[in-house]
Amino acid sequence: MKYSVQKISKDVMKLYNQKLLLRILKDEGPISRSDLSKMTDLTLPAISEITKELESLNLIHNIGESRINRGRFPTMYQLKVDAFKVIGVTIRSNSIRVGLMNMTGEILYDKEQAQLNTQPEIIADAVSSLVDTILQEANTKKSEIRGIGLGMHGIVDAVNGISVYPPHLNWDNVPIRTLLEARIQLPVLVDNDCNTLALAEYWFGGGRNLNSFITLNVDYGIGAGIVVDGNLFHGRDFGAGQIGHVAISDNGPLCTCGKYGCLEALSSENAIIETIQKKVKQGYPSSIKEIEGNPEKITIHHILHAAAAGDELTLNTLNHAAHYLGIGISMLVNLFNPDKVIITGAVIGFKEYVLGTLKETFNRNALKTNVTHFELAASQLGDKADVLGAGSLWINELFKGNSSLTDLLHENKPVSL
Repeated sequence: MKYSVQKISKDVMKLYNQKLLLRILKDEGPISRSDLSKMTDLTLPAISEITKELESLNLIHNIGESRINRGRFPTMYQLKVDAFKVIGVTIRSNSIRVGLMNMTGEILYDKEQAQLNTQPEIIADAVSSLVDTILQEANTKKSEIRGIGLGMHGIVDAVNGISVYPPHLNWDNVPIRTLLEARIQLPVLVDNDCNTLALAEYWFGGGRNLNSFITLNVDYGIGAGIVVDGNLFHGRDFGAGQIGHVAISDNGPLCTCGKYGCLEALSSENAIIETIQKKVKQGYPSSIKEIEGNPEKITIHHILHAAAAGDELTLNTLNHAAHYLGIGISMLVNLFNPDKVIITGAVIGFKEYVLGTLKETFNRNALKTNVTHFELAASQLGDKADVLGAGSLWINELFKGNSSLTDLLHENKPVSL
């Protein structure tokens, strides 16, 4: 049997080195060519050639000489952060959020609107309108935008830009990338929202410098973004990370996927709200009735206030959800043995009430050999992590992906992933 040897072309090596320097400049800030050479083991002539190329692409710039005590003053380089602007979009079950950001993940402008009509064409029109609004209000030309990144819940074909199955929208194989590109006239990258959140953590949050980690998004649904060897793990049919639809309880409630006892049906934001609404209607004593008298109108914000006030029904419901979350996280850790699990989503607002029970249940169920060097933490990225993650689809391409820098910077040119 013969084995083929993969040869790395000169162009591939050149691209790798270009993006390596961009990553160093992102992480280290202003730096000299001499220091770049020491950090990469590339020769000074090679570093000089790459910095000239990056300057010609308008991605970095020379900021002058640095004053040192002795010897020649070195010329310093840094990223030209506004040379690569992208827009992140998240389509949720009842709202759309759009954010404009630069290559360092700084969100320059963002906007959110309610969206009750979930027909694909209506959603695409609304996204296009929001993009136009945000560009106008941010005084930014469309020609300055390198692309649109979209994060969606459910199963997403990231290669072909298809929303395969988002249960909260009731879509079926919707070509959302095509719909958006036709309206906005900018290239679009699409992925599952848990994967985009993992990218946000990888580039800007708790996943930096980690080889393998998992982002668990506990919001109106539950899902995981899995990073293995520094890359997203999508699975054979883009279904990896659907921990929300793993059955945790045989006698649990009905889930949106049609099964009973799924983690999402027990521990998601929607599950918590529905449990409290149901028990208030059944007459369980709770101070939440003083915050919102109509059980049908109880929201996650009312629940947060009730928890802060020490309401027993609310705290018991949160502990119940946290118990099953701990089991779910232990499953992920037992399967993947990651460096870290980062919890994101609405549950972050309740961390002081749920983390104790969650960690207790997790420690009881996780293999001890898998937690020796393991860390469980809440995300520090804040409530704009979703649009940051969506935009990070392009930021990942800039700093690490296979797309050439020329293609990425060429307006409206399709990008091959």
